[in-house]
Order: sequence, then structure tokens, then C-alpha cells
Amino acid sequence: MENQNIDNKTLSTRSNVSLITVQRWLRGMYEPRHATLPKIANVLNVSTDYLCCIED
Repeated sequence: MENQNIDNKTLSTRSNVSLITVQRWLRGMYEPRHATLPKIANVLNVSTDYLCCIED
């Protein structure tokens, strides 16, 4: 996220999830729901496979 200048609040807004949820993802407390992965990938301009560490 730092490489793209996207902060936690921006990710939460664009992914339509709460800021607390994003913070919990980043702390490793939760994992994003399957249905949320495409939204996150779109915001970060990466594939869902990349988010799931399936490809580099």
C-alpha cells in the first residue's frame, strides 16, 4: 500500500469496509472475506491471486 500511496482509510473507503476491519487485517487479526478480495485487489491494482500469494 505504501508504494501506491494508499493509506488505511483510503483502502477502507474504496473497499467499502470499516477502518477498524482494515487495521485488523494488517495486524493479522482477521483475513478479508472472500467476497471482499476483488474490491481490495481493484483498489491496490493487483490480482486476487497476488493478494493470496499465488503469483508474484
